[in-house]
Amino acid sequence: MRRFFLILVATLVCGGIIGLLMNQDVGYVLISYGSITIESSIWVFAVFLIATLFVLGWCKDILVVALRPGSIVTKLTGSLTYKRASKNTINGLFELMGGNWNKAEKLLTSSANHVPYAAINYIGAAYAASEQGAYERSKNLLRSAHQISPGSDFVISFAQSQIQLRQNHFETALATLLRLHKIQPKHRQVLKMLVQAYSKLNDWEALLALTPALKKEGILDDTNILELEKNAFESLLNDSRFTKTVPNTEAVKAIESIWNKLSGISSDESMQLIYANALIRFNDEPKAEVFIRKSLKQNWSHKLVKIYGNLSQINTLKALQQAESWLVEKPHDAYLLFTCGRLSQQQKLWGKAKDYYQLSLSNNAITNKLYTETVTELSRLLNAMGEHEASQALFLKSLDYNRNHQTVAPLPLPQRQN
Repeated sequence: MRRFFLILVATLVCGGIIGLLMNQDVGYVLISYGSITIESSIWVFAVFLIATLFVLGWCKDILVVALRPGSIVTKLTGSLTYKRASKNTINGLFELMGGNWNKAEKLLTSSANHVPYAAINYIGAAYAASEQGAYERSKNLLRSAHQISPGSDFVISFAQSQIQLRQNHFETALATLLRLHKIQPKHRQVLKMLVQAYSKLNDWEALLALTPALKKEGILDDTNILELEKNAFESLLNDSRFTKTVPNTEAVKAIESIWNKLSGISSDESMQLIYANALIRFNDEPKAEVFIRKSLKQNWSHKLVKIYGNLSQINTLKALQQAESWLVEKPHDAYLLFTCGRLSQQQKLWGKAKDYYQLSLSNNAITNKLYTETVTELSRLLNAMGEHEASQALFLKSLDYNRNHQTVAPLPLPQRQN
């Protein structure tokens, strides 16, 4: 009460003093700007200034309240910004799917800071940048995504690995994919991308180690697994470990180790031929003989039988007995008869070799190539046995055979004059 009384007295005193001053001299204020002139007494101008200050202060208080977080104005403006950013994000994603990389990147980056899922915007923009060849910008966008959403490391790294594969940065992509594979070993797309990275880097051993997971998760079917193992085995045989400078025993051990890991190709004829020839190439015909014998027991193969007849660093007598035992079930197999002829010839059983060659030639199922090889061996044998006329007749017969089976029309020949 006392404080109010003092304020009232002070106000009256100040008012009285101001009133006396106003009576003595009203003062004069002139404001001129261009063609505009404002005239007023100094006291009216002072009241105007005081009123203006009060109004400005009141407006400031209103703005502070209006722009305070959670206020109606803030909610309204924020909602409009969010709607605009969401629309740009959607349009950016459509542009990304449509291949308009530049427009997609701009839309996604400009709206990233105004949506709650900014990491998606930055990842999409990174894809768009990489497609434009702006690899450094793509990397920075992914870095921004990680800073905003560190908990989305797997998703961001997955996107990074895809971009790295597109850029043909296979080594860095492999490092990223291996980290992702460790986190989620059953992730199907990561497994597919690992196959791509390993294949491009020719890391066939690592790829073969991955095949059990590929089979288990159904990433590749039996046909694709077989094709993969074929490519892997052929590529590994061309590896520097299998050059002529490598000792034969070490090469054979390495080849056997690789073969034993490949369950899918063990019954494939083309791979069996490659494996058998690889063993022969490194002078281990005994293992080749055992392998061919076991393979033929499971699935008959004319080409393996033919290789069996070319073996020379084994017990050819036992090999001949084995081949003749197969004749019990396949007496008219031209390839088997040819093989028996070769093995008989290695045992210096000239008459038996001759009979087998002739039986092979008389078989209707004989192929052009086998016919030529059989005629060549039999002709050489007959000539060495002193049967020159038979050898010459066989040679002429082979010429007629080749002429009748040639794919181009025969050229005219001069006629013998009587």
